[in-house]
Amino acid sequence: MDLITRRSDLEREQLLEEIRVAALARKQALDSGSRADVEVAESVLNWFLDELADRLRRGTVPGSDTLRGGREDEPLPR
Repeated sequence: MDLITRRSDLEREQLLEEIRVAALARKQALDSGSRADVEVAESVLNWFLDELADRLRRGTVPGSDTLRGGREDEPLPR
């Protein structure tokens, strides 16, 4: 991922992939025993999880476009 890319600019699939990769990096850091690596990995993971939480609060659910035929940035009907 380009460091300049804002997390809100990530497509749904990219965001979910970044979360998966960050979780894997955290696990590897925990296995290595390096506290500094764990802190960095957790920071990155939290950054992406915050974006996912923001999208959910705004009413955009990852993968919802396939369920209702709409776009990801459209709010869910109430």
